[in-house]
Amino acid sequence: MCRNCGYTVQCKNCNISLTYHSYERKLKCHYCGYEESLVRICPECGSDKIRYFGTGTQRLEQEIQKQFPEAKTIRMDVDTVTKKNSHEQILNQFKNENIDILIGTQMVVKGHHFPNVTLVGVIAADSSLNIDDYRANERTFQILTQVARTSRERKVARKSSDTKL
Repeated sequence: MCRNCGYTVQCKNCNISLTYHSYERKLKCHYCGYEESLVRICPECGSDKIRYFGTGTQRLEQEIQKQFPEAKTIRMDVDTVTKKNSHEQILNQFKNENIDILIGTQMVVKGHHFPNVTLVGVIAADSSLNIDDYRANERTFQILTQVARTSRERKVARKSSDTKL
């Protein structure tokens, strides 16, 4: 984003903001796959005050590692599930290797059950309301409902196992 005029780099195909990938030093579109080099000079105002900042899973992973250096983390997002069976490998690793924190996008909550998970956080849930898609409100509601339902089912299962004792 240009700190001078507010310009953000957008995909030439999809017209949505490109995602900054600090490890690769690239801008990427997660919808169509378009990639672009980092912009050094703002094409709108000519300023060199371009700031790249992340709010995605990579950035969250960095912050969690700073806050909880002893915790084992694993990330599941569009960048880590590119190879065949990588989705299943990450989930199995989370279940079987005592990983403390699973960081991921909405793909983590879709159809998965993690019986030992005690806390689920949805980071910046309101940001998905501003995606350039007329169904953004509905999709945000669906994701939050899935997370809440999973948490409620976990509580119900825990209560029913407590009463059996």
